[in-house]
Amino acid sequence: MYQNKKQLQFIWIFKPEFSDVAKRVAEDHVKWMNETHTKEGEKALIVLNWSIGPEFKEGAETGNIALILTEIYENQAGIDNHFMLAQNNRSYFRDDLDEFAKNCEQRVTIHSSDVIQSI
Repeated sequence: MYQNKKQLQFIWIFKPEFSDVAKRVAEDHVKWMNETHTKEGEKALIVLNWSIGPEFKEGAETGNIALILTEIYENQAGIDNHFMLAQNNRSYFRDDLDEFAKNCEQRVTIHSSDVIQSI
């Protein structure tokens, strides 16, 4: 389905007290993406997913929360365009994303990867 497309992904692990901030960040990001990203052509945004749930380690909940962002683009041009547009997007967000990230226990950032299998 998305094989040979390009994906970026972010994972933030944080204490439950930051859940409201995390949800606002996701909501504001979706609004910004809807207003600035194309859904057609070589820069097309194909998928935008935010998910949230408990973090697990060794089969047990840690008490932390995981916020996961996945975006799939037609090709690298879409990802490049995304980061160019992101340079001037601060006015869309009620919360400072950098400040949220600083309060996280852990963060995983994958700016660009190849979708190798998809159904």
